[in-house]
Amino acid sequence: MKKQKEALLSVFGMARRANILQIGQDIVKSSLARGEALLVLFAGEGESSFYRSLQNGRFAEKSTITVLPDISGSELSAAIGSGNVKVVALPLRSGFARSISQLLAEGGDVNE
Repeated sequence: MKKQKEALLSVFGMARRANILQIGQDIVKSSLARGEALLVLFAGEGESSFYRSLQNGRFAEKSTITVLPDISGSELSAAIGSGNVKVVALPLRSGFARSISQLLAEGGDVNE
């Protein structure tokens, strides 16, 4: 489990450096409104109102929405070099999204 967590955090860091990672609720919401298909990931400290609105809203069809139960907001923030991050997203077509999906599937921690 620890190796999986470290691998996930590493992928987030690489995606940030590659300028593919979308960070924060406002940016993710704007991308979804433009019709982008995203892998939306929430730090596991609890489900926010934004999470619930995505699950029940019109963007649920085009996106994969996942809670990362073993990764806190502070760990996610540290991995990507930003402060107080609770939600990030990646284009579903990206290799980073595929890597994260694969890592989550191997650990059995996906909550869709």
